[in-house]
Amino acid sequence: MSAFIQELKSLCDAEWRKISNGLFFKLIRKPELQRELYVRAMVEVFHYTKHNAINQAAATFNADHRKAGLLLFAIKHALEEVGHENMVVNDLASIGIDAAVFQRPPMPATEALSGYLYSLSIRGGIIPRLGYSFWAEDSYEYMAPLLEICQRDMGLTEQQMTFFIAHASIDEKHSADVNHAIEQWVVTEEDKAAVRQVARTTLFLTGQIMESVARDVAEEYGDEYLA
Repeated sequence: MSAFIQELKSLCDAEWRKISNGLFFKLIRKPELQRELYVRAMVEVFHYTKHNAINQAAATFNADHRKAGLLLFAIKHALEEVGHENMVVNDLASIGIDAAVFQRPPMPATEALSGYLYSLSIRGGIIPRLGYSFWAEDSYEYMAPLLEICQRDMGLTEQQMTFFIAHASIDEKHSADVNHAIEQWVVTEEDKAAVRQVARTTLFLTGQIMESVARDVAEEYGDEYLA
């Protein structure tokens, strides 16, 4: 593992600690809120995941044709992300949630994340977007408390959590590919700074999505949950 990969890992660990100390992870431990929090969070996951293959492909728009390996990585990665949002649809259907729930508009933080990734991809290209892929393809250790609650308290099976469980084996390879791309192609200090910034910004926005979901649910169920 390169020094820069280790640095990125430390940066992401710090951002995830902030998220795990937030309202969402506090409220998900309350049995009466768990199902609602899970469903609403997964709807937001659907809304940004459906864009990931497209904004990854958009990152190739201004790619340098001489960096063929990097270009092939981005195109292949985009293809492999197509349709992953359907795992969310199937997971919620398995617990009796009608697909009409996905007609709800995304929350502002979710739109901000998707919009940022489109803008970043077109403006910055493949290399800066690696800052998002770095943690997004390797986030399951941070989501472990949520997955444990889903299985232990909500009684969900692995077959009902395919986005997290089955997806994890796919993302294990993706994570290795992303790390290899970073080590091979992120070489200048400017590129490293861009990758750091994207990792920090996209994690911040992801945290804001989770906090927005938690705040909405808390306000509906009673102000005492916001205390």
